[in-house]
Amino acid sequence: MKVELIPVIEIGYNNQNVPIPDKYPYWEYPELWDKYNSQSYLKAGFKDELKPYLAGSSFYKLSEITDCNLEKIVIDHTQEMREGKYERSEASSLFGGYVLRIDGHDIYFPQCCGDLSDIHYWEKIANGKDSFYAGHPQPKVKIETNKIILDFSVDQYDEHFVPTPKELLVSLDALSLKEGIEFAKQELKTFELKLEKINKINNLNIDKICELLIWNDDNYQ
Repeated sequence: MKVELIPVIEIGYNNQNVPIPDKYPYWEYPELWDKYNSQSYLKAGFKDELKPYLAGSSFYKLSEITDCNLEKIVIDHTQEMREGKYERSEASSLFGGYVLRIDGHDIYFPQCCGDLSDIHYWEKIANGKDSFYAGHPQPKVKIETNKIILDFSVDQYDEHFVPTPKELLVSLDALSLKEGIEFAKQELKTFELKLEKINKINNLNIDKICELLIWNDDNYQ
């Protein structure tokens, strides 16, 4: 079994007065939503094209975001904190999280309020500890000796997973998950270098910017 955790950033900018598509969900009408997102990003000031991880979605692989676009994301994400409108302790890591991919199939996408610090959630599960997940909804987790079972079933009036998982019960090997986590952390280490460079070039003066935007584990203490 090959388990991957693919780091992605969720890029919003839905406040650009671009007409919102009237057809849902986005994964069934990807062309409409890709066009909407592209127009929104253009109006928001992004210079380079953004290609989503999943057509129609707002998730983008770290490795595929250009330096120019990443610079805008970081500056915008931290602007109000740097202006003193809220404290660093109230700031979040970059929105998004990790796509769970098993044997080449996307199983589970980051949910609402997920961010890059959710790597700690996956680490705790891999180490046999059920954990709070900052995003919502979250799967029910059953941990056996070397196996982790994720239960994506929801009641009729509960918040539903987006996109809808194809299987309600997913079993994965704990060791394979640990290997996937290590690969993800290697990519995060590369991403750190980009954040440090942006911080320096733009004189953002954000202390421990990588700790803030990636590793902030206040939700997982």
